[in-house]
Amino acid sequence: MSAPDQTPILKLAVSADTLSPRLASVLALQRAEEPATIILPQEVAARDLIRGIEDGTYDAGIALAATTTVFAMYAQPLWADELALAVPLRSPLLAYPEVPLDALLRYPLLHWCLRACDGLSQQVTARFGSEMHPIKEVTSFDLLAVQVAAGFAVGIAPRSQIARAHGWGVAMRPLANGPYLIGTQLLRKPHGSARAVERFAERAVKVAATEAA
Repeated sequence: MSAPDQTPILKLAVSADTLSPRLASVLALQRAEEPATIILPQEVAARDLIRGIEDGTYDAGIALAATTTVFAMYAQPLWADELALAVPLRSPLLAYPEVPLDALLRYPLLHWCLRACDGLSQQVTARFGSEMHPIKEVTSFDLLAVQVAAGFAVGIAPRSQIARAHGWGVAMRPLANGPYLIGTQLLRKPHGSARAVERFAERAVKVAATEAA
C-alpha cells in the first residue's frame, strides 16, 4: 500500500485461471464504493503470486485453492466452479448425460485447472498419461477451446469457461460421479494488512455470497 498522505493503491495479483465475471463484479463494487483507492490488478503465475505477497510486491492475491496451499497466508474462500468436459459440437460424447472418464480413453485429452481438484486429478492420472492415452496440460483455456473446437481433442476445464466458448463450436457435458469443484480464494498476509485490503476482502466476500444465493 502507498504512504498515508498519498492516494491509496492496492496491488492485486491475479492468477490467470481465476479471471471471471465474478472477479469483475468485485472490482466494480470496489470502484463504486471506494473510488479513491486505486486498484492495480496484475496477472501472475501462482508461484509468483505467493512470493509477491510475502515480499510486499502485492497487497493481496486471487488464486485457485488447491494450487496455493501456503500456511503463512490467510486464505479467504470466495466462490467455486465445477470442472466439466469440453467437446466439439458433433462429438459422440454428447450422447452421455454425464461422461464417464473411461469413455475419454479413445480421445486425446487436454486439461486446464485440473490440478485444483485433487479427487479428479488422481482419477485422471490413474487412467491417462501413457502413449496410448495421451494427456496434456494447456497454459490457457482459449488454447484448449481452439483445439477442442477443431476436433483435435476433448478437454477438462471449468464449466463457466466452457459455457462461454459455445460460439467457438464447443459444447459442455458434466463428468460422471461429480461434481468436481474447484475453489477460488483471496490471499493476504495473516497480520498487518492495510485497512484498504481488509475492505476489499469484505467486498469480495459480499460478491461471493450474492453469487451463491
